[in-house]
Amino acid sequence: MAEPVVIKQTFKEDVLALMARYSEFGATPEGGVNRLAASSEDKDARNFLCQWLENHGFTKLIDPAGNIFGVLELDPSQPDTSLFCGSHLDSQPHGGRFDGTLGVVIACVAGLTLKDMIDRGEIENSYRNYVVACWTSEEGARFQPSLLGSRFFAGNLSKEDAWSLTDEEGISLKQALSDIGYLGTDTPPKPDHYLEVHIEQGKKLEDAGLSVGLVSSSWGARKLTLSITGKPDHTGPTPMAVRKDALLAASRVIVEVNGLAQRSKDDLHSSVGRLNVEPNSPNTVVSKAELWIEFRSADEAQLNAAEEWLQTMSTEISIQTGCEITQNSREVRAVVTFDRTANGKIRKTLDSAAIPNLSLTTIAGHDALQLQSICPSTLMFVRSKDGISHTPDEFTSDSDIETAFDASIAALSALVSQRLPM
Repeated sequence: MAEPVVIKQTFKEDVLALMARYSEFGATPEGGVNRLAASSEDKDARNFLCQWLENHGFTKLIDPAGNIFGVLELDPSQPDTSLFCGSHLDSQPHGGRFDGTLGVVIACVAGLTLKDMIDRGEIENSYRNYVVACWTSEEGARFQPSLLGSRFFAGNLSKEDAWSLTDEEGISLKQALSDIGYLGTDTPPKPDHYLEVHIEQGKKLEDAGLSVGLVSSSWGARKLTLSITGKPDHTGPTPMAVRKDALLAASRVIVEVNGLAQRSKDDLHSSVGRLNVEPNSPNTVVSKAELWIEFRSADEAQLNAAEEWLQTMSTEISIQTGCEITQNSREVRAVVTFDRTANGKIRKTLDSAAIPNLSLTTIAGHDALQLQSICPSTLMFVRSKDGISHTPDEFTSDSDIETAFDASIAALSALVSQRLPM
């Protein structure tokens, strides 16, 4: 059995201290954070990250999507190769303080730890650079689609299309990034491998009594927006039979979308996460409703069938209510399998280091999904209490964070010792 990697306790203390510091940016009274992408709160967190990177010997780069990269040179004699590690700092409205942030913090301190071990000759290294990546607007709460920054970096979204995205107030991503000083022009290195550490957002690790897991694959998703157009009328004297109530039609869609998933025996998840109505007056029949609908499954055929079903059901509801229903947008997220070679190598390393781990799939989306389209990628999960996420109640213990950091260093050590084939 290989000798276990010994990590200085000060590095683990740095991780916990940084987590506490980031929790102050956009802090809410409930104990979470409200840090929407390219907001003033996001700016404060970004500024802190950039200052930390510069203070610790990283070269700071910012690309046109506002992604932040901290480049740490491991060995200038190596070929021009880069090992990336990171996540995101933006949150959901009134979200939790661990989602995304933990991955950025671990990436930062892991870089210093890795460099220290290489310099002391404790581990071999075959990479020139280690790169901390902080991706813009992973959550998709203010700007859609989600995974925005990593999507742009992977070449799956053009600069023009990214810049033209707008929030509910009509502010473009380009303007929002410019307003906070993060509309960059830098070109970062190309990744040869990407590692992301993230809270699980599920209960499988907790149920298994384990702190960490390796993700083998991700469910696919279909994200659709529907526009329902009715007719504004007085809610008092207008006869019920002649009303064209867009909210009534929307409510029927919502119930049917939920029912489809309920009938699927848990291999299809669905949601309607946002609903906008006009004119939004208590005395006027709703004339327009917009719905944000999601279907998620590990089976592409089931996702296709869900879309077809929604189209048929929308036609029926349109006839029943007299409202027009149209689809405004459609986002396809394919089922993704993460790099098997890397997962196998990392799993052996974790076993050798006596770090118990679990093989998992993910239903939630993560930046690693976009990176896997351009380089071998690894997603590691950390236990999350009760599987709660996207709320202030989100929680991961200090002991689990320390174990996750141990696992991250073991994984990174395995990856730098010999580059995996692209």
